[in-house]
Amino acid sequence: MRTTLLLILSTLAIFPGTAASADGRRVIVGIHQNTPLIFTDSDGRIKGIAADILSHIAARQAWKIYYFPGSLTQCNQRLAQGVIDLMPGVAKSTPWESQFDYCHATIVVNWGQLYVHPGDTFSDLLAFEGKEIAVVKADVYYEYMKTILEKFDIHPRFIEVEDYGHVLAMVDRNKAMAGIVPRLYGTYYEKRFRVAKSPISFRPTELHFAVGKGRNGDLMAALDRHLHQLKANPNSIFYQSLDRWTQGVRKVTFPLWLKPLWVVGAIVLIMALILLGNLFLRRQVKRQTEALKTTIAEKEKIESELTVAREIQLQLVPQNPHMVPRRTEFDIYATLEPAREVGGDFYDYFFIDRNALCLIIGDVSGKGVPAALFMAMAKTMLKSAARLLVEPEYILADVNREIARNNPSLTFVTVFLGILDLNSGTLTYTSAGHNPPLFIGRKGNCVLLGEAQCPAIGLDDTSQYRQASVQLKHKEGLLLFTDGVIEAHNDQNHLFTQEALMKAISLTVDLSPKERVEAVLNRVSEFTGNHPSDDDITLLSLTYFSPIRAEENLRTIYLKNDLGELNRINETIHAFADAVVCPAVVVHDIALAMEEVFSNIVFYGFGDGLDHTIIFHIAVETDTLILTLQDDGIPFNPLNVQASRDETPLEDRDKGGMGIILAKNLMDRMDYHREQGRNILRMEKRYR
Repeated sequence: MRTTLLLILSTLAIFPGTAASADGRRVIVGIHQNTPLIFTDSDGRIKGIAADILSHIAARQAWKIYYFPGSLTQCNQRLAQGVIDLMPGVAKSTPWESQFDYCHATIVVNWGQLYVHPGDTFSDLLAFEGKEIAVVKADVYYEYMKTILEKFDIHPRFIEVEDYGHVLAMVDRNKAMAGIVPRLYGTYYEKRFRVAKSPISFRPTELHFAVGKGRNGDLMAALDRHLHQLKANPNSIFYQSLDRWTQGVRKVTFPLWLKPLWVVGAIVLIMALILLGNLFLRRQVKRQTEALKTTIAEKEKIESELTVAREIQLQLVPQNPHMVPRRTEFDIYATLEPAREVGGDFYDYFFIDRNALCLIIGDVSGKGVPAALFMAMAKTMLKSAARLLVEPEYILADVNREIARNNPSLTFVTVFLGILDLNSGTLTYTSAGHNPPLFIGRKGNCVLLGEAQCPAIGLDDTSQYRQASVQLKHKEGLLLFTDGVIEAHNDQNHLFTQEALMKAISLTVDLSPKERVEAVLNRVSEFTGNHPSDDDITLLSLTYFSPIRAEENLRTIYLKNDLGELNRINETIHAFADAVVCPAVVVHDIALAMEEVFSNIVFYGFGDGLDHTIIFHIAVETDTLILTLQDDGIPFNPLNVQASRDETPLEDRDKGGMGIILAKNLMDRMDYHREQGRNILRMEKRYR
């Protein structure tokens, strides 16, 4: 059967994938309509996140990809029978786990989302009794929801269809009261149907590439290797495809301790507690509200505590960006705007050694004086541990043990801690439940640093922590922030969101860290209007500048007496100027001056029609660029050239002399001397 299928695919070229060499390996990939992970568009082309990844890997492995479409059930059966080699976007589920092998690397994390008709609401599980729910046969979220409802003795009527599009269509046409689809699919297509996202989502699921049990181990190994490489590069096709196809879907990274084996039990427990929790919280809120209304003295006390907490908070964070020594390798700026009810935000930056800069941002649970005092303790312990332990994962693990063992109030703190090597630009970091910061490329592109997500500090003294790293190149940067930024809301109760933050950052590509922070704060202020902030807003921005290495401090090239060499001179000037962060206007003046001087040497410096060598040096001293030209031509001192005072028209004057005068005006200083039969011209230009 497999041989017949290969012959058919080879003859008809049905759904060919990435082009590869004619003698490359044929890989048959089973797909079903699972937008935006992988799907067939109206023109019959295969698209989606998994398709982009496969296309990239196939080009490097010399694979020839053929896609074999079908329903989810058909694809599962074909993979188990060996009819197809590979299937993307497969979750580990009991019915199929014994028949499939899964790649270790995850493509994306997905979860089930319940959609209803606009106007309908499902606030608890009991509302499902007797209702029609549209589902896809063999869907892992369908199987999971069915199991959960059976445990609660709730019996809806499931309507099984072939794909997720039919699920949303049935809800749209009132043929089903609700439908279950993956959150990625729902977010991509929900605007095309008259459906509404309900508050009910469930079963976080890692999606993998899968092969038949005991088959195609080489495919799995290659996929794992390439996926790890792609995820380690923030600018890779993996992140580009996620940004393209999710169209604003928030990237969610689940910590390692969230194991699928006990997620089912945790969600069942949470759902059971929601009903009791709602009643409890309502009673608590009512009690606190009445107390505030009837006790003026208590209100004044609270106001006083908030003032004290705000003062504690602001005194413990760096108020001056120059509290660390001035260095040319980075520029940094941070700010903290406390809310009326202080939320316990903090940040810090300091040197661990001469070339290691530690960056910290955190958010303590709770508000008021207790949160401020807990923040002060946590910040002090983090700074002390950082000076001793150096590695981020050890720093957070040590502080967590100390706090969790003496924490009767169960207050916790989320922390992002990174250590930047100023020589190499490598940032090593760990996140204890905090918002992933943004990596900012030179063109303004943003990527979330979502690796190394670990538990918050203070909850469990046995929590394990791990670290990740990212490479910052010249003029790339970081933005660390707390949830007060992305959860700021306006009078319509709309959130500012992470996507809005990334869009605002993309417009700050040429700004300094201080200007970038101020631009973000202005954008948040425009969004919220007069609505007061409910949480602290904290931002820390850093731009990295690669240090000038010894070999970059001086460059020398050997030129012929030919005007065609001007291209090499310009390339050398621009490359060197970029390395030392030289302004564009200065580079323009230098390049123009060099063009005039070099042209003058080529035209008038030799006169024998023979080939000669001209030596060009470019170097930097403090804040000045030094350019030197050496030639063995006739003696000529360009400093003696004077501007003509007669009435000769400009077009009739000596072009060489005018060029030398222009070069002298463009440069800050020019010196000439002749040594051992060579003309040596030295030019200087300050760039700071």
